[in-house]
Amino acid sequence: MTHRLYYDDATLVAFDARIVARRETERGPVVQLDQTAFYPTSGGQPHDTGTLAGIPVVDVWDEEENGAPGTVWHLLEAMPVAADNETVHGVIDWPRRFDHMQQHTGQHLLSAACVELYQGNTVGFHLGSEASTIDLDLPQLSWEAAFKVEDAVNRVIWENRPVTIHTVTRDDLGNIPLRKPPQVTGNIRVIWVEGYDASACGGTHVRTTGEIGLLKITGIERYKGGVRVTFLCGGRALRDYRRVLHALRAASSHLSVAQDEVPQTVARLQDELQAARRALNKAQGQLLEFEADRLWEATPEVDGVRRIGVHWTNRPFADARAIAGRLRERPHTLLLLAVSEEDGVHLVCARSDDLPHVDARAMLRDVTQALGGRGGGSPSIAQGGAPPHTADVIMRIVQESLSHQR
Repeated sequence: MTHRLYYDDATLVAFDARIVARRETERGPVVQLDQTAFYPTSGGQPHDTGTLAGIPVVDVWDEEENGAPGTVWHLLEAMPVAADNETVHGVIDWPRRFDHMQQHTGQHLLSAACVELYQGNTVGFHLGSEASTIDLDLPQLSWEAAFKVEDAVNRVIWENRPVTIHTVTRDDLGNIPLRKPPQVTGNIRVIWVEGYDASACGGTHVRTTGEIGLLKITGIERYKGGVRVTFLCGGRALRDYRRVLHALRAASSHLSVAQDEVPQTVARLQDELQAARRALNKAQGQLLEFEADRLWEATPEVDGVRRIGVHWTNRPFADARAIAGRLRERPHTLLLLAVSEEDGVHLVCARSDDLPHVDARAMLRDVTQALGGRGGGSPSIAQGGAPPHTADVIMRIVQESLSHQR
């Protein structure tokens, strides 16, 4: 078992220790120390990083023994040159450590406030690199309720209450108002927030609640029948405020309105955009209707059928489908429309209902096969695609297909 210095002082930045074991793994070299201040991944909190003998520490984990703390292994970028039992110097990445301390202690307060206000128990905790979450056994949590939780937590933060650590035995638990039963055996490490919360926890924590600075809830979502709450503490909350403020200032500048007016301005612009889209769709529909009329009128009737073959370049295939839909509503009409785009040629074949003997699907299949592609549909309308070809080749095959239909 490795002695853990962080149990005694989570603010420890540097320490000396002896290497007692080492080995090579698929991930790289790992070492065990007789004592360590590096926190191993545990209880929803990520591991510490830093250096050991000047070598970056990549990962730290605990090989627990029967649910109790065991051997702590340190994954390094390279194996130290120091021999076994030789002293090496370790340095903790303090900004990362303090960030984790702020988030983890903030989580204790957040979980305690959810119990106090709404009897919502925390059933899951994750301290992420960008944000942290707790999972509550509540069916729902409104933003109004979440703001009340925020107020309660930040009140305790600003009161700057002491956060102390005590190691107790199971026999002592009857006298301790733990928020939830511990999951470990043997001696139990309890984090006390004076007059507010007591929780069994092996993580790193701040010395007073004031060091958390601020807690801000940033997300609420349904999760596995309960509620997942996303939150930020301390420096993360400050950076997020700056990010949101930058975005708000940029939006305010672009819209030429005050920051408080951005939401209603965006709503008004959305309404105007929807109205403009409806007007544009109507105009585009009228234009496609006009184009369908022009094509139909410009195509002479031969043997009682108007055979319309067209090829466009760099035009949306949706236009061709829309025109085909309008043309097939006209009598005695057979059409084969092609559009060349960057990824190849797209085709639509259709016929009016008064030409039941013509199979548009078979026509399209023959054309796409001739062009090295494929397609499908119904006897009245079908569509497909093929690799790129020149306009001359496409029109020749289209016209040949149309001319063969009687």
